[in-house]
Amino acid sequence: MTKSKTKRARKPLKDLTLLDRFLFDTAMGVPEICQNILSIIFSDREVPPIRIGISEKSQESYYDSRAVRLDLLAFDENDVVYDAEAQKKNTGGRNLKRRSRLYQSHIDVNLMEPGDLDFGKMNDVYIIFIAPFDLFGMKKYKYTFRMMCDEVPGTPLDDGAVRIFLNTRGENDAEESPELVEFLHYMEKTSHYDKIIENERVRELADQIENLKGSQEVGVKYMRLWEEMEELKQEAIAEGLEEGRAEGRAEGLKEGRAEGRVEGRNEGLAEGRTFNLLENIQKLIKNLNISADQAMELLEIPQEERAVYREKIESKS
Repeated sequence: MTKSKTKRARKPLKDLTLLDRFLFDTAMGVPEICQNILSIIFSDREVPPIRIGISEKSQESYYDSRAVRLDLLAFDENDVVYDAEAQKKNTGGRNLKRRSRLYQSHIDVNLMEPGDLDFGKMNDVYIIFIAPFDLFGMKKYKYTFRMMCDEVPGTPLDDGAVRIFLNTRGENDAEESPELVEFLHYMEKTSHYDKIIENERVRELADQIENLKGSQEVGVKYMRLWEEMEELKQEAIAEGLEEGRAEGRAEGLKEGRAEGRVEGRNEGLAEGRTFNLLENIQKLIKNLNISADQAMELLEIPQEERAVYREKIESKS
């Protein structure tokens, strides 16, 4: 397949929603917008002014780019830590729930200096996932999790860690603030919902997002990122196919001759393809700071094959 045939059309910046990773991450990198979004999510309190912090001690995890993106965190003036993630695709309840655990662990490991034994100094941490699907199936807009005691119901561990899952398609409007409900609708329909916004704070956010979309700097950044991702995708596909054919053919013919059957060649081709696609997945993860699932999406790996690559990637971590 030629490069021109596989190249995708770039989605216009104006059509992005806040569930698109580029726009969400760009917005959360602006302290004023980040504070606005967090204050809407925590509608029972006003989140103090935010600073965007860069963790110099961050541990890179090549198989999950979001762990790498955790270098970028929001801190309020009380040093409460926030990490908010837009999750557009449903990769499974087990995957996403445990990924939230991974994110929390990556934050926690960087909150203390080596040798420091005063764990009471650890910051409060909020991990927030925003998604256009209901991970728990109870039609709620918001699911908040804290550690609780099994033996004494209602007794919290109070360890300062909270994980929140937001669902843009909840149905319990009467149980949540109108502000949060409208924000979650706006998250999914950013490009054409802004004209009918009623809540003042969400309207302010919509104006902030429109200003971002109209920024020349943001537009150039988006175009360059898309071009880099497309080039890497094309290179990875071409390299994987070529190396997979060459190595697989050589190994397959060798095994086929030894065993006196044609199947060896086919098995060798398959093994060569798997090896090279695995390398290309890891290359995309490292170079683009994207997740393994996003890398496999770019490489157009069939859904039924992806579990094999996830297992191989995680076994090397």
